[in-house]
Amino acid sequence: MHWVRRTALCVAGVVALGGLTACSSLMLPGNTSSITFVSTTTTDGWKYDYYRNNAYPCSVSGYQTFVVGTKVGSSAGSSQPLWVFMHGGGAGYFDTSGNPVPGNGQKVEESAVSLTTHLTNNGLVGRIRADAAGFRTLAVSYCSHDIYAGADTPDPNNPNTTPDGKPRPTNGVYSTKAAIEYVHDHYPTTKTFLQGTSAGSAGTFGVAWAMQLQNIAPAGVVADASLVNTEAFAAAKAAGFCTDNNDPARVAAIAARIQPDLANVANEPDKLVASGRLVVPILHIWNHGDSNTCGSPPIACPMRDGSVVTLGLTDCIHEPMRRAIAALGAGSRSKNFPVCVDNDGTPDCSLHVVTPRVGLTNTDPTTPADYLGGIMTWVHARLADI
Repeated sequence: MHWVRRTALCVAGVVALGGLTACSSLMLPGNTSSITFVSTTTTDGWKYDYYRNNAYPCSVSGYQTFVVGTKVGSSAGSSQPLWVFMHGGGAGYFDTSGNPVPGNGQKVEESAVSLTTHLTNNGLVGRIRADAAGFRTLAVSYCSHDIYAGADTPDPNNPNTTPDGKPRPTNGVYSTKAAIEYVHDHYPTTKTFLQGTSAGSAGTFGVAWAMQLQNIAPAGVVADASLVNTEAFAAAKAAGFCTDNNDPARVAAIAARIQPDLANVANEPDKLVASGRLVVPILHIWNHGDSNTCGSPPIACPMRDGSVVTLGLTDCIHEPMRRAIAALGAGSRSKNFPVCVDNDGTPDCSLHVVTPRVGLTNTDPTTPADYLGGIMTWVHARLADI
């Protein structure tokens, strides 16, 4: 049903795109017509339904999948909020010889067991499962390895084809939206939240924008650890930090697999927020010395107004978004949520991805020591939004 409405939606939305390519594919719905039920398992009082979407192939083999979690005994007909989990796994591409970089990982079909693991985590998702709001949960796959940013986007140098000989494009945006739309159609849903960790965090902004353009905007985004800031990546490379990750050839190869509007530097997440083009409430979480972004060595950090300030590398990456959210004012539903969290006894705030963890304490005085509780306070406020 969603698939056949694409042309009509596209035509209707051309005038309102504001900075997008004409008739941007981002605003189009996902294809739910080829989703099939595969299996069900029950764990610790929750039922997990596993689905496959044959409209969207993975980069190497198989198809995009997802798992829907419902509490055993809850009413199938009751309207409940939906918690969507977008896991990480870096970003990849194919080199000029057709080899997957860095490998096949995150480019093949994800199993029910693998996806369900993300929904049985006892960190933030554990608090969501126990919450009185009665959330359903959804874990989406990441087998395009595209920062959840492909939308029927050609995949340069990918030699793999589907069983009928067709190319395998990237479809992180579409497959995620299709999974969400399928749940909306088959499980009565009130508000939808996106939680992303690492590459999933970077992906939440593009998916949220695409959902907003489609008029199914989520009620909130919980983005843990990562976002795209190519100017900061270039500054890190120039300073000699994270030189492999920030190599221009790698950055260009990843961008080539991404839907053009999301690959456009003018549409980086902080710029969408600052310009008022992305209005979905955001909880912007980062750990000051995140080891995945090479910690906190001081670098000359470029700001959007042309100035340069000295900041630790991870803080540099997040500073434009911090400023964009701060500029929205105290009454904004979006919030900056910096933390200093470690699991190794060091005070360097180096842990990458903090929301799936249990029993850790935040020592950044600007956010609660029980940072998971602080996140839930923000979620409850968004549930109460009119």
